[in-house]
Amino acid sequence: MMRSQQSRTAQSAHNRSAHSRRPAETGYVLALSALLMIPLLAVVGFATDVGSWYAEGIRMQRAADAASLAGVVWLPDLPKATDVALDTARENGFDSNDPEISIVVESVGTQQLRVTISDDAADLYFSSLFLDNVLIERAAVAEYVLPVPLGSPKNYIGTAGMVGPPNGPEGFWMALNGFCAPKEQGDPFATRFSGNWPNTMICPSPLGPGPNSDPFTGDSYFEVNDDYLTMPQYEYIVELPEARGQDTIISIYDAAKHDSATASPDLGGNQPLTTTFTLREPDNTPFDDSDNPIYGGCTSDGANPRTFPYGESDFDFSFFGSNRWTRFCTIPANAPAGRWILQVHNQAMEEDAFSVNNYSIFATKGTSGTVCDTRNDPQCPAVFGKNWMSIYAQANAPEAEFYLAEIEPEHAGKQMIITLFDPGEGGNYVEVRDPNGNSVPFTYQTRDGDYSGGPTTQLNVSGCVGWPQLGPGRQSRCRFNERYVEIAVDLPEDYETLYPDDHWWKIYYDFNADVTDRTTWSVRIVGDPVRLVN
Repeated sequence: MMRSQQSRTAQSAHNRSAHSRRPAETGYVLALSALLMIPLLAVVGFATDVGSWYAEGIRMQRAADAASLAGVVWLPDLPKATDVALDTARENGFDSNDPEISIVVESVGTQQLRVTISDDAADLYFSSLFLDNVLIERAAVAEYVLPVPLGSPKNYIGTAGMVGPPNGPEGFWMALNGFCAPKEQGDPFATRFSGNWPNTMICPSPLGPGPNSDPFTGDSYFEVNDDYLTMPQYEYIVELPEARGQDTIISIYDAAKHDSATASPDLGGNQPLTTTFTLREPDNTPFDDSDNPIYGGCTSDGANPRTFPYGESDFDFSFFGSNRWTRFCTIPANAPAGRWILQVHNQAMEEDAFSVNNYSIFATKGTSGTVCDTRNDPQCPAVFGKNWMSIYAQANAPEAEFYLAEIEPEHAGKQMIITLFDPGEGGNYVEVRDPNGNSVPFTYQTRDGDYSGGPTTQLNVSGCVGWPQLGPGRQSRCRFNERYVEIAVDLPEDYETLYPDDHWWKIYYDFNADVTDRTTWSVRIVGDPVRLVN
């Protein structure tokens, strides 16, 4: 009993001691909580501000993206590109007239535009306790991609066998069919009719239909070629470098259609065919060629546009062993650099015009006639096809390799679409070869859906018996007669590593006899030509 009493006495003393300390401890907790509340509130407030800055950065990035995309298509006209970019940024909530907003627009090369938006007075709430100001900045770089160059890395195109090694031969002529020629001859855009064998049945001539027939609508005709009005002329580019030391002379070989019995490479006997060439100079909207002005400085050489009627023989120069070159236009050394457009078209409604005019284009430094290659000469004037290249393949061998298109490393990982119209009649197969000379796998299909296949490395074009025709009035029964064949090639991700120097792709023909083929080619890269790159 004595020990129990002592224990209760000790416990009571302990409780009195603990109770006597509680007020002091409570004050300590309150003080500590108050001290901790300040940094906690600051952290919460700072997090709120960070969220606000993040949202502002997203809006700013979207505005920079939109501004760069809207402005880049106006390059190399930087003032115009800047105005458009600033207007677009303002429409997206960032006005360059706001003293707290800075917008810098600058070109990065000739085809890229960078837009940088900055706000050095971002909203501060709780963060104002610790910061004087916060800078928010976002940038975007947009670029536009021009159509890939077709057919030639040099200063000439379509010279067939005229240029010898090491620069040639090219193995093809540039070609243009007459208005009355059948589409199945290989020209999908210059010919008005399909299924028109014999030709005289549908041409505006005494042998054709009556005067009430309309060759543009197809009244009384077999079949109208709907592709005729989609592209009024073929276009070829003469790209001139900066700081040229000499004038550039554009010459055309055998510009007029001639009797095929002469030294001319033309096809179709002595049937008429009128050809017109038009040279347009570069402007400040290279992404839009519809407004390029006709160059007025060709008067000393002849008219521009210049029309060559059948049989005209206005020859000025002798190049590559032939004197059938016509001096079309001299471009002074101080004229604008960039892409000059040479347009070629036939004459609509021309009677009996169902033959083919084969020709060549040559851009020389002065009158020397020296050939050059853009891959190793930065001052070389490039000559190549734009969008479509209409050719007559002619090689004095059963095998031939032709320049197809230049594909730059910026297209790595994308898909290349090669369109061949009416290809390879009478041949065995066609291959696509990369810049290293290797055959590459591809898939293919015709636009009408009749044929498809792959992956394969060879497009079988053999056999001209028994294949179904697209309609009545066709002559050929070859597999791809009058058909568009679309070939899809996947470009490698490590493109620049695989092809560090040469970016030109080629197409290979295998025939049993000398290669001959009237055809039209195009190459494009799948994807938006105006895009963000950063």
